[in-house]
Amino acid sequence: MSFSDREKQLVRAAFAWGQITQKEGYTLSDLEIEKSVLFRRLLAGRPPLAFPPPLRHGFPWYEVIEGRSEHVVNASEASPEHSIIAPGSKPGDTCILIDGAFWRVAETIREREEYLVEWGDYPMQWRLCKHWEVNYEMTQQLHIFRKENPDANVNLASRGGQKEYSEFRVDDDQTVWLSEWHLTRIGLPGWVWVGNEVTPEPCVHDLTPLCQDQQGALVLGVAGAERGPGWLRIETADGDARYIKLGDELEYKSVIASAVTEFDRLLHSIAGEDLEVMDCRNGDVLRCYRVPMQLAPLEQFDLGDVNYDLVPENAYAG
Repeated sequence: MSFSDREKQLVRAAFAWGQITQKEGYTLSDLEIEKSVLFRRLLAGRPPLAFPPPLRHGFPWYEVIEGRSEHVVNASEASPEHSIIAPGSKPGDTCILIDGAFWRVAETIREREEYLVEWGDYPMQWRLCKHWEVNYEMTQQLHIFRKENPDANVNLASRGGQKEYSEFRVDDDQTVWLSEWHLTRIGLPGWVWVGNEVTPEPCVHDLTPLCQDQQGALVLGVAGAERGPGWLRIETADGDARYIKLGDELEYKSVIASAVTEFDRLLHSIAGEDLEVMDCRNGDVLRCYRVPMQLAPLEQFDLGDVNYDLVPENAYAG
């Protein structure tokens, strides 16, 4: 008796899911199976992340770790009252409820307006910021009401120029504003957490920029050499840069030329089962990862027109 590839995938997914749920104290009930986002993820060929992801309305929220978009959320007032149940928090830490889960507040930028928040063991931060938008329909209704009821004693403006309510405010011009919270990741996305963090090799600390663009070093290699290991920058965010290893014995002239004119071809010519990834900040290595090649979203990376002003460092000259 032989099993199909799909059946083998199902067995592997069920085995991995059973290990994780047992570790986290869940039971293998029909209800848990039916509602498990993790099990569906495993069936689709996506592995679990290195750490449990944030929860959103009670379900794992992978997109906030791996994705690149901004999210509209509901948020409470920041408070230390629930720090004991916020993942990664210590008693007394300030926490804030975001879509049904308590996040740790790393920094308060503006009370009740803007925070930097963290989740669990992830070395990442998100910006939680309240945005105000004019609600034209409510503004029009308010103007119509005042016009039709000129004698009505309605005063929504405070002495300071505006009166703020839980979700809306009215300014001196009688314009109605509604608020909503936006949650945005700071720094590089966390898709690398489907792999494993590894100890950086000593040689990576000696890498130097071989060519640069407006966002910084595009290709890293060995200074003064014509050949050697090469790393290509694929992402930047908030001053951080993410590189992937192209190979160990590369001809630097060819790599630099391809980075300028054939970025996609260079990106997709990488061979091997695993992708070596390195995150840097101001030239210093933050961390390194090893990610299965099929799980790296290489198709999403495209420098577009940003490479129009590359500056070679002539590392191979002489």
